Amino acid sequence: MQIVRKDIDPLNLSIELTLEPSDYSPKFESELKKYKNQAQLKGFRKGMTPMSVVKKMYGKSILSDVLNQAVQDKLFGYLDEQKLNYLGQPLPNREINTIINLNVNDYQDYKFAFDLGLAPELEIKGVNASDEYTFYDVVIPESIVEEELNAARRRFGKRVEADDTIQNMDMIKIEADELDGDTVKEGGWKTDFSILVDVIKDEEVKKDLQAKKIGDAFVFDIQKLEDKGETYTDKYLLKRPEGNDQEIGARFQGKIVEVSRVEPAELNEEFFSTFGDESITDEASLRAFFHKDLKAYYDQQSLQFMYREIMDFMVAENNFALPEDFLRRYLLETNENVTEEQVNMEFEPFIKNMRWSLQKNHLAQNYDIKIDEEDLKRHFTNTVFSYMRSYGNMDYSFINQTVERLMKDKDQVNKAYEEILADRVFMRIGDTVKRNNVSITQEDFVEKVKALNERVNNL
Repeated sequence: MQIVRKDIDPLNLSIELTLEPSDYSPKFESELKKYKNQAQLKGFRKGMTPMSVVKKMYGKSILSDVLNQAVQDKLFGYLDEQKLNYLGQPLPNREINTIINLNVNDYQDYKFAFDLGLAPELEIKGVNASDEYTFYDVVIPESIVEEELNAARRRFGKRVEADDTIQNMDMIKIEADELDGDTVKEGGWKTDFSILVDVIKDEEVKKDLQAKKIGDAFVFDIQKLEDKGETYTDKYLLKRPEGNDQEIGARFQGKIVEVSRVEPAELNEEFFSTFGDESITDEASLRAFFHKDLKAYYDQQSLQFMYREIMDFMVAENNFALPEDFLRRYLLETNENVTEEQVNMEFEPFIKNMRWSLQKNHLAQNYDIKIDEEDLKRHFTNTVFSYMRSYGNMDYSFINQTVERLMKDKDQVNKAYEEILADRVFMRIGDTVKRNNVSITQEDFVEKVKALNERVNNL
């Protein structure tokens, strides 16, 4: 076998690979014998088909498979041996790998060539001890501690019937009749449903309801009651049977037939014990618990905000060259039904993402970050646990089964690996760079996060 490396420029090279008969003929002859022993062609007993017939009928197909496997083995073996940091995959050189005339009787040399785009050598700015980034120290106002306390009391409270004026967090049951003008439509649609006043999107209706009580009536547009679309309205508010295409108007008259609200849990020992923290013995210690929990949450949010600023700086300032012509070709040749126009439209974000990915992987190697199976399993367990807890379902058997299923899903494993890798790289960067702690109100920080999310989503 002969391998010739041709450097085109610092980021592009071509590898020419020549397979000699000794590289493929033993395997080819072995495969022919296997096929001969298994073949059962008309006119011949199983295993008795002459080799000349097998070669004539199937030789080129078998030789093609053998050559292809040999090329893959030799090529990637060479790339591993040379420790070449290439991008994407090697692409066949169309000028050389055009037509190969296979000869199954007279073994020949076969020449192949592949083009590669190389990753550049990196010297990354923005991750040294002299670099400084802003860390927002969010001041937790007593108002959101109060909100947390009230939410917890409602969560552990009990639902009771209410006969006074409707409040924002009340659940109301409505019996509704379709209107024709200002009167109930004869033979019109009737429905009933329950709705939390707080989720009503029609502000005029919401305001009107908060001046009413059981037995009162009001007029509303059923399509505007909630902002969830016509399909949702049909299924949950109108309760239209599947396949029913009756024309139904939007204006309804509703009668309030039931009102219930959550009576907040009392601030007593039973309530305090639900938090699983022995330090919580009274309202003051519970407020301190919520304040600490909220502070930890916003500190983590601030850290993520800082990490995003670090990433943006790294992508913007480390503007190293990439083999862009090769990468355009790679996207076109490895993605079915992708046009050149689509590649051009998406190429800039693709390049930006690649710049970040190369820097992330370079730093992970420098930091000697390793991710093993236990790391992946722990990641999935925490993710599933948090999700199930939000629904109040702590079925540990189901959680374990879900984790095992995710561990077998290649796409999910790859995604989790990249998330863990990014987290650990950022942690190491965060431990290295300087932090400029800036005090900020919770409201202002929320606005900064909102602006960041809008910018990221519009990229």
